[in-house]
Amino acid sequence: RGLSMARLLSATDIRFVRWAPRAAALSLAVIAVGLAAAARRGGELFDIEFTGGTSVQIQFKDGQELPIDEVRRLVASKLESATVSGVAVSDEAANRRFKIDTSNQDEEQVERLLQEAFPGRLATYSLQVGVIGPGPDAARTDEAKPDEPARLVTSVPLTFPDRITGKALTAKLQETLAALSAGDAEFDLRPSDGTAEDDGQLSPSQPQRLWILSTSLDEATTRKVVDTMAKELAETPAYLSANAIGGKVAGNTRVTAVYALIASLALIVLYVWVRFQNVAFGIAAVVALAHDVLVALAALAVSRFVAPFMGWALVDEFRISLDVVAALLTIVGFSINDTIVIFDRLRELRGKAKFVTSEMIDRAVNQTLRRTILTSGTALLAVLVLYIVGGPGIHAFAFTMLVGVISGTYSTVFIAAPLVVWLQHRFDGAAAPERALARPA
Repeated sequence: RGLSMARLLSATDIRFVRWAPRAAALSLAVIAVGLAAAARRGGELFDIEFTGGTSVQIQFKDGQELPIDEVRRLVASKLESATVSGVAVSDEAANRRFKIDTSNQDEEQVERLLQEAFPGRLATYSLQVGVIGPGPDAARTDEAKPDEPARLVTSVPLTFPDRITGKALTAKLQETLAALSAGDAEFDLRPSDGTAEDDGQLSPSQPQRLWILSTSLDEATTRKVVDTMAKELAETPAYLSANAIGGKVAGNTRVTAVYALIASLALIVLYVWVRFQNVAFGIAAVVALAHDVLVALAALAVSRFVAPFMGWALVDEFRISLDVVAALLTIVGFSINDTIVIFDRLRELRGKAKFVTSEMIDRAVNQTLRRTILTSGTALLAVLVLYIVGGPGIHAFAFTMLVGVISGTYSTVFIAAPLVVWLQHRFDGAAAPERALARPA
């Protein structure tokens, strides 16, 4: 025999409106705790995308791996306001790669402090020097003019087991040339895919394993330069990525994120107002959505203080990032969908009556409760799986969504619908909300 939702959850007759004042008090308490935690964390609550700073990815040598708690402790001893997250790579051992975000915008200082925090543990570059041969200008036989750039007469392929950025390689090459009194030599670095005919479409700004170095030096001097550089790189930590975000970019990101949230809430008020021909419905829906956003932000703010005790629940020291903003906007969309379903049923029950009563609210919520549980339960299971096995890259997003799905379901039932009763009396001048919310025993 088939198993239907109706058989799993029979018809209910719960007086939701009666619990609305207690629910509102609970929500205010949660939000107040979140605001206090946010004030305590200050700017540290925001990721470097909103504050500016440096993001560095490090990798440990084989056999030198450390658990993430130890990495956090050592990083905190050198860098303030830094967060550490693991980077999972399928073909590498666990606890080998980590991403470190800090508000320090001095990229070189951050790299130096990380080297001090993990002396001898960080993986270093290893350079394989290929066959040195004629460069792109070696075939030219005409005499160079005084105002003409030096010819690149020597070329050599440089292969790295781990990718290296053109910026890092250029800096090391310039340093080596200066140390060998050849700082005025011309050179060119070009990424290659190893094919005979390079199509030139590889981006020099992206880390690459194979680079073609062309210089204006002779073959013997070029050999000396690359051998010296290879020796120095063997002692240089391999930062897989290092990006600095300036304060102006971070400020623009903050403004854009706030505008996105405000615009979404304003448009929802307008849509619900027009659809239900009553501003009380629109305001009630947006109050519930604002509640969901604030509860999610409260959970993020409190995460730092509960993470040491809730590691078993995978709670981390979460920050507000662009991924989190995306999660907040998704929460808004999820919550309003369920709210409109209840409002539609409420409009049917109201019929031609001028005002919504608490009895109508209770009937509407009870009649749509099975659908609410089915929809929210399905979303909750999907987000829970994402939270548990989704990996560190989307951990903050999944956590925010997990809190948002629970909060959105709660606010739809206990905040949005009961609030319509109270608001309609404010805008339509009916009886006092205290009498409207009262329900006979």
